[in-house]
Amino acid sequence: MQSWINTKGFHGKRLYKNLAFALLLFPRLALSQEFHPDAVLRFWGPEGQLLARIQVEIADTPEARARGLMYRRLPREDTGMLFLYPDEAPRIFWMRNTPDSLDMLFADAQGRIRHIAANTQPLSDQRYASLSPVKYVIEIRGGFAARHGIRADCRFTYEEKAP
Repeated sequence: MQSWINTKGFHGKRLYKNLAFALLLFPRLALSQEFHPDAVLRFWGPEGQLLARIQVEIADTPEARARGLMYRRLPREDTGMLFLYPDEAPRIFWMRNTPDSLDMLFADAQGRIRHIAANTQPLSDQRYASLSPVKYVIEIRGGFAARHGIRADCRFTYEEKAP
């Protein structure tokens, strides 16, 4: 293993090669780390009990939905992304350029969770389908749903923050 530093200073060529390689692999990773919560989302159990509360970014435009969490990591356990669609339809998601495992919760227009794709494979093109028409998709850290008892037929509500 060669040292990054020698008695004459750093190995300039090697440093630049490694930086260039990192930028090729993750061109926007360093630039896209900010998380901007737009709403508070709550998960409710079948008996109406509060299961969890998180802050979410809302993706409600075609561009925001296409970008999703690519090149980013959720900053904390209690953060996620809420994808809003204008109608209920079958939805298919993937994990391309998404560095961490996620739980994808697919919900109908009434906020009832219909299907969960748990612990998705990071950085993959594997497809995760809603299995039924949905209006909402929630992405949270992988394993979050199981840790908080969130399952199909639970519900969610959200409240947007004032700008």
